[in-house]
Amino acid sequence: MSGSNIAVVGIGAIGGSIAADLLDLGRHDVQLCTRTPFTALEVRHPAGESRVEATVVTEPSNARPVDWVLLATKAHQSAGATPWFEQLCGLNTVVVVLQNGVDHEERIAPLLPNGMKVLPVIVQVPAEKHAAGKIEQMHSGTLIVPERKTGHDFAALFEGARTNINVSDDFTTQAWWKLLNNAALGGVCALVLRKNAIAADPEIRSLILELMGEVLAVGRAEGAKLPDDAPEKALRMVLGAAPGHWSSITADRRAGRKLEWQARNAVVGARGRKHGIATPLNDVITTLLRAADDGLA
Repeated sequence: MSGSNIAVVGIGAIGGSIAADLLDLGRHDVQLCTRTPFTALEVRHPAGESRVEATVVTEPSNARPVDWVLLATKAHQSAGATPWFEQLCGLNTVVVVLQNGVDHEERIAPLLPNGMKVLPVIVQVPAEKHAAGKIEQMHSGTLIVPERKTGHDFAALFEGARTNINVSDDFTTQAWWKLLNNAALGGVCALVLRKNAIAADPEIRSLILELMGEVLAVGRAEGAKLPDDAPEKALRMVLGAAPGHWSSITADRRAGRKLEWQARNAVVGARGRKHGIATPLNDVITTLLRAADDGLA
């Protein structure tokens, strides 16, 4: 299979893991777009360790146009990627949004020329960045894309790769499944600065499930087909797979970085108000995380 020209914008835990996987295939030309320079990308993953020399671009003006832009910054950093889009995007470029949330396309489309293709992706890649270009991926990764031509074309890029690509005919449901944990477990862990395992505490577990109940109600109003026991299933899944994992928003708070509350809890409240659904617990989490964020200014 012939290769493609790809740029990964944002070489954190997710961007670095995905970039290393694509580079290991040996058929793609991959530019790593990041403000922090490094000489080689090193990723420890379930299949071993990858150390690949790569084209690291630290200034947008030095970037070359590509077929695919993989945006792997945090959701609240999207506007900062605009200079990269200006250099990397041509008429037929597809911008792939590897971010949290349920509003990928409406978040990114205003930053691009009219009519440019945007492909939303649900990311299930448990990984942590330890230093610039040095990443540890704890489990095999999965990316979920919607059933459309660009989704299938994106999946073809990963033929033979470690990362699994699932093409879903119900992307809305998949996105809200992920938001259950991102909003509830992630929000609580970020506030108390604890790993996922804190959800084993009975009182914390009860709070998280109540938060998830609000997400469930709003998600259903948005068209997600979530069962009544979705909160319990989602929490069991993450505790079974990664109890010792620091959620990305918690890791950001520990490191004194800006927080991704807008695409997590705030979007639950905003969509809830649109449907007349009260989300008092998620609104409280939003307010507290915003206040913590303001303290970093």
